[in-house]
Amino acid sequence: MKTACGDAGSAADGNAASFRSCMVRMNGRGGSPQVAGCVSHLWSARMSGRHTSKRGDKAFFLTGRRCPEAGGSRRSVDSRAHVDPMRVGIILDWVNPNIEQAVHLLSERGAEVALIHPEKQFISLARVQVENDLYVLKSGTDLALSLGGALHALGAATLNHYPTVAMMRSKITVTRILQAAGLPTPDTYVTTARDDLGPLLEAGPLIIKPHRGSRGEGIRIVRQVGEMADLSANEPILAQRYMEPDGPDHKIFCIGEQFFGVRRIWPLRTYEDKVGDPFSLTPELRDLARRCGRAFGIGVYGMDVVLSAGRPYVVDVSHFGSYMGVPDAPRLLAEYIYAACQRSLRGEPLLATAATTQRCGGDRATVP
Repeated sequence: MKTACGDAGSAADGNAASFRSCMVRMNGRGGSPQVAGCVSHLWSARMSGRHTSKRGDKAFFLTGRRCPEAGGSRRSVDSRAHVDPMRVGIILDWVNPNIEQAVHLLSERGAEVALIHPEKQFISLARVQVENDLYVLKSGTDLALSLGGALHALGAATLNHYPTVAMMRSKITVTRILQAAGLPTPDTYVTTARDDLGPLLEAGPLIIKPHRGSRGEGIRIVRQVGEMADLSANEPILAQRYMEPDGPDHKIFCIGEQFFGVRRIWPLRTYEDKVGDPFSLTPELRDLARRCGRAFGIGVYGMDVVLSAGRPYVVDVSHFGSYMGVPDAPRLLAEYIYAACQRSLRGEPLLATAATTQRCGGDRATVP
């Protein structure tokens, strides 16, 4: 693995080869990738003859490779197998152990992996271009999704597909799609006036969620009107009927057609809480997970399920979960990402699920 060196200015002098050697790049040479040190350096490849802005010793440009559908000149898998390694960019906001190990496994297979951390970069938008074969949209922050959208518009292949990931940022949209697909959800309401929720409390507690939140942040249970006094009227208020759980929450992680269950307590307070306890999925839960993936047309995702009075309710879906607690998750993720990149290079759909039909215009999926 190459590490960032002190000669980053060579790119500004027009020496692209020297500049590339200063990048942190996982290139199949083995060894444990020092992911924490490489995240902030991977934006700056092949910027020959261009001015770079710096924060400390970091250069800040995003690169990638254009996909065939957008008219880029890219060689086939066979013709480039011994010439140019597969390139994967992972857009993320933090590096969890599963991603770190997956990066190492991808590099062992000969792939070049760039870890892209938008919040730590100073970005010249005019220089954002597509040079990676595939971009993995791991982060769901506003900045990460904005850059993912820019890359998508420039023809980048993204996993999951950018329009779907952007749509799933809204819990309002996610919940309605789940309902339309016939998946069980708690009764859900949206308003900008907290007084509208008062009458609902007469039937029992509500759970209030940020309509664009993630990782359980900002979620709370409300039992009395006074507990909603601090809710802002400037943002939509998403309220769901609180379903008293029979036990720990059930997290279901999906990688292609493989499904894994992890029990977790809520709220999460420790690392052990995050890892949870693996459990075998019942046929009913497996069917819910499969139908959820088809409803959104995605292949890597996580879903939160609450069992209440013996009935399952889907309460959230994430476009790319942490996969904490999933046995052998790094290998499974690396294999899925590698196979998706191969499909992209062949000009095939990234989602290898015959039962799912994607329409490029709106990225909607039909469920048989």
